[in-house]
Amino acid sequence: MTKHRSRLLEVLHRAETGPMIEEAEFERNMVSPTIKKMVAKYGLKFDIENLVPSDDDLADRVFQAGLEFAAEVGMFCQSTSRRITWTRKELEEGLRYCVSEVTMGAGNDAIRSKSRVPEDTSTPTVIGGAYGVPFPEGMFVPVMLSFAKESIIDVIENPTLESVYGYPIKAGSPWEVLGGWREAELSFEVLNRAGRLGLSIGCVETSPTALAQLSAASWGGFRPTDWHHVATISEFKTNYDLLSKVAHITRIGGVMESYCNPIYGGYVGGAEGVAVAIVAGLILMSQNNMPHTVATRPDHPFLGCDTTAELIWAESVASQGVARNTNLVFGALVGPAGGPGTKSLLYENAAFTIATSVSGQSFIEASHSAGGAVPRHVSGLDAKICGESAYAARGMSREQANDLVKRLYKIYGPGLKEKPIGKPFEEVYDVDNVEPTAEWQGMYDEVRKELIEMGLPLDKLIY
Repeated sequence: MTKHRSRLLEVLHRAETGPMIEEAEFERNMVSPTIKKMVAKYGLKFDIENLVPSDDDLADRVFQAGLEFAAEVGMFCQSTSRRITWTRKELEEGLRYCVSEVTMGAGNDAIRSKSRVPEDTSTPTVIGGAYGVPFPEGMFVPVMLSFAKESIIDVIENPTLESVYGYPIKAGSPWEVLGGWREAELSFEVLNRAGRLGLSIGCVETSPTALAQLSAASWGGFRPTDWHHVATISEFKTNYDLLSKVAHITRIGGVMESYCNPIYGGYVGGAEGVAVAIVAGLILMSQNNMPHTVATRPDHPFLGCDTTAELIWAESVASQGVARNTNLVFGALVGPAGGPGTKSLLYENAAFTIATSVSGQSFIEASHSAGGAVPRHVSGLDAKICGESAYAARGMSREQANDLVKRLYKIYGPGLKEKPIGKPFEEVYDVDNVEPTAEWQGMYDEVRKELIEMGLPLDKLIY
């Protein structure tokens, strides 16, 4: 076990001995009021004129609010009805020894992702894929090839299989085990066809319980160099199923990713509360799950995206706080309301990427297209726009990024409520040749030209 994973037994011990509390009481009497208290105590206020703030003091206050929340509230374990708690000193020590860089993949396809700071001149890691969007077995390879063929993409992320060998996948059953193995089998076919055998794969997407993870991430299946996922439950909750994944990935020495999904307008409140929740979530996941990377994907309950003005601000200021005060390797999943074949998706993904990359995130995850909720609505170009925007934003000032993001938001923001989900993969790509249609490629080129005219130097990229 690496040094940062030395507290696995202590995490499991605290899950069984921590303070007891009912789940509803945890949510209503701890999460919600403590978030409100932190927002007031640290004077946090959303500013629509500064979607990418350049106020270091504000970023540091958001970080301190998140750290204080993490120490006061902790994380709830549903399986034991206990809180896994840590003192502020323990959390600070955990951050001191957190992973600051990690290698994903192997051989010529290995990529090293590192911690970054706001306005960093280094390149964020670009992760592209279908991120759990449902796909039939027969379309798994073509859609994932649309990502693997793009040289700017460093890691690929799988969809969720709708079935396995034609049968429905049932959570906690042998069908889930087979689903995980089928995902691995198809993933390796993608790598073979793309000629990128060592490429790291985000997995196991087809794992509603720990069964698929524990089986498919073993000998002959997904490799330790792949990117193994462990979620948390909104807000600030885990359970034995998720902790079983943590224990397994830890024991196989796998690269682990842990992520949280704060819900805007829920127990964490508005933009300010989401920012605090992001910081606290990243800290608590780092402490409890001991991953190599941590990430977030806030969600708007009505629009299903994280590209609203409020959520971009929350992501940006929280990221700056984390980047300025820790060495965490962290990022975010962009979740546009727009889907493939729409300009909205391209504008949203570019704006989100510029904001988060300039704010110090280590990697960009692209893309939860059409809110991640519509089967087959994702394609390789969705991630390529993020990759190119991340490269172009290297070394950009936060002031310049703010100007660009505000201009882009004025273009796509008014249409978010229309939920422009676009078209499914097979209507924006030639499935046999795995190439974008002339219409989708032409739309991409038009938006790319607009971005260049706005001042994003996409015409000077070297990668």
